[in-house]
Amino acid sequence: MERSPVNHGEGNPEAAEEFNEAERDFVASERGRKKIQEGPQVGAGEEASLTEAEQRGKSRAKNDDSDTEAMKPNR
Repeated sequence: MERSPVNHGEGNPEAAEEFNEAERDFVASERGRKKIQEGPQVGAGEEASLTEAEQRGKSRAKNDDSDTEAMKPNR
């Protein structure tokens, strides 16, 4: 009788490594570089919701992130 795979608890290191490798390959590919250059595709209706969620997150943060505005990329 074949033994079942080892239970790793909350995660699967082999699957995580496969995912990470595929992610690195995508980012290094021509298609990946193009997608990164394009940036996120956010609809007009989603922008307000994302801004609100960002502000809620910042209000709960332990550190003041007010100086991170200067670090955001210009689009």
